[in-house]
Amino acid sequence: MKKYLFLFLLAVCSKFAIAQNGLEGIIVEKYYISNAADAAGSVGALPSGSTTYRIYVDLLPGYTFQAAYGVANHELRFQTTTAFFNNEDWGSTTPNFTKTRLSNNTVMLDTWLSGGAACVGNYGVVEAEDAVAGGTNVVNANGILANNDPNAGQPLSVADGIYVGTTPSVTVLGFTQPELDILDNVSNTGSLISTFNASWAVLGGATGPLSSNKVLIGQFTTNGTFSFKLNIQIGTPTPGVSQNYVAENATGSEILFPGLIYPAPANPTALVSIAANKTFPQCQGTSITFTATPTNGGATPTYQWKKNGVNTGTNSPTYTTTNLANSDVITCRMTSSIAGALNNPATSNAITASILSAPSAPITATGPTSYCSGVNACTLSTSNVGGLSYQWIKGVNNVAGATASSYVPTSTTSASYKVKVTNSLGCSKTSTAVAITVNANPTATVTANGPTTFCSGQNLCTLNANTGTGLTYQWIKGTNNISGATAASYIPTSSSNNYKVRVTNANGCSKTSTATAIVVNANPTATITPLGSTTFCAGDSVVLQANSGAGFTYQWKQGSSIVAGAVNNTYAAKLARTYYVIVTNSNGCSKTSAGVKTTINCREDGSLSGADFAGSMSVYPNPGNGVFTFLYTNEEALDQNAVFEIADMAGRILYAEDLTIVNGQVKADMNLTSVLNSGVYLVRLVTEQGSVVSKLIVE
Repeated sequence: MKKYLFLFLLAVCSKFAIAQNGLEGIIVEKYYISNAADAAGSVGALPSGSTTYRIYVDLLPGYTFQAAYGVANHELRFQTTTAFFNNEDWGSTTPNFTKTRLSNNTVMLDTWLSGGAACVGNYGVVEAEDAVAGGTNVVNANGILANNDPNAGQPLSVADGIYVGTTPSVTVLGFTQPELDILDNVSNTGSLISTFNASWAVLGGATGPLSSNKVLIGQFTTNGTFSFKLNIQIGTPTPGVSQNYVAENATGSEILFPGLIYPAPANPTALVSIAANKTFPQCQGTSITFTATPTNGGATPTYQWKKNGVNTGTNSPTYTTTNLANSDVITCRMTSSIAGALNNPATSNAITASILSAPSAPITATGPTSYCSGVNACTLSTSNVGGLSYQWIKGVNNVAGATASSYVPTSTTSASYKVKVTNSLGCSKTSTAVAITVNANPTATVTANGPTTFCSGQNLCTLNANTGTGLTYQWIKGTNNISGATAASYIPTSSSNNYKVRVTNANGCSKTSTATAIVVNANPTATITPLGSTTFCAGDSVVLQANSGAGFTYQWKQGSSIVAGAVNNTYAAKLARTYYVIVTNSNGCSKTSAGVKTTINCREDGSLSGADFAGSMSVYPNPGNGVFTFLYTNEEALDQNAVFEIADMAGRILYAEDLTIVNGQVKADMNLTSVLNSGVYLVRLVTEQGSVVSKLIVE
């Protein structure tokens, strides 16, 4: 059962190795040399002049001692040319000594195995550090406790290299007879402990009591020549990760450490071992660092790294590469700076790389890689092969949910895109980047410069688009482009509709504005229907009727003049004039009718006067050459409108003009040379009360 447990421990703990080596050295301390008085006081056979040796494992901070072991090809050996000492009453495999047992001062000189303890509840401390910690050791010139020093026996104290504290327990595994006989005091004649299948271990690991982290692992007392060969396992700061150090014959991840042999060879042997910071297999392109650990390399060792026997790397204890192929072999050749070193230069162990191929990751762009915002005109895709997984990357960040073999960029901004392809073995490759350029769309707004509701034919509204460098325009009526409407402004000239503008920038990107509603109200019809003859005698009239319609309003005109108060759809025309009507509908849109001309053309009994009409009228000079003055006076006449007419002797009106009687009088200067030829004419002034007629002679 003990053998089984030991082998299991090594199997678990040896699985991993890391590049940083935590073992600084092995310390062999001559703790005490006995004399005749010590020998006389011993219960067992303690020969005078026996030397007590203590062995410490010196570790870096954070590392722990786990086991000292022997396995196939790695002997664990402790040997003396005489015999190891154990007190016959209290000898023990491990230092389970108590204060009571220490009443016999030779007990502390027993041979035993440890994992940090010198006795129950106490750490073992190197003599030099014990003195610093407050010890009062009396030492000889060799730094060893002096013979007959009271600190060497009863009771055990700090001055004897003991430091109060809690020490871990030691588990002895795999030892059989006769090895244990030496340690358990079956006899004091044993001189050799040698095993290829045993260990003593501290489950959980042990550390030293001080910051120096030196762990006491055993004590051996003999009057002969002492030697040993060790193999040790230490724990690293990384949980579950350990390092195995061997005295010789290193293989795999084992680290060769010649200091595990005591005494050291007279001529040091140059050795070097290498380890990788990652276990194989690894994926193609993975960064792997190899670290060389020299033994007897001296102060300035040099290094030459080799891949498949070809020089690579630099003169450095580390070699880092991302360019390993499957089955590449890495070695390191170290040249020691120690003069006379054996095996110089030394070649390391070989590490064969197991490299898994990474999948291919090309990107194909379907569609343009430069397009306008919102178009999404491009699809990015890579090889779609079973067993692969995908992750698209925008810039340096993964795109959430983009895990298919293709991806459509939806961003409104330009960016670079890559895809990471991973196969079923966990090996990945990231593609080169594809640049996607997303051009910004322009702004498209419409401003109406004027009312958006107006009457047909008014054109009161101008639509203006936003302006900018490099912009072009297309105006749209409803859903159709307006032919030729490509300026920044547009004047609607048609019926009601929605108008938009599409603005295009220098990159060819377009945006269409929101619609602006233009309402063009129709104008009404405007016609006049005479309800009788438009030719009548002075004093008569004709009723003119405008077309009717819901919500229509009216305004009548005589020539170009508005007739005050004439706002009905009918009007009684009494004067010889041209009459118009303005028709306005409920939308405020108006239209003026065509003119209707009325004529007064009749005589009564051959008289020049159409009716009795008080007042006097004169035309002078008479006869004249066509330029004359017209004067009418009637003190009783009211202010009113009148019509001045000239007719030939047949009664045809040749000239008419509107006049206004003010304060019973009207005067007008007239040039009729272009109207009248030589002859006799009738001059008539027509009012609502009647008319007065005079004769005019043109020479």
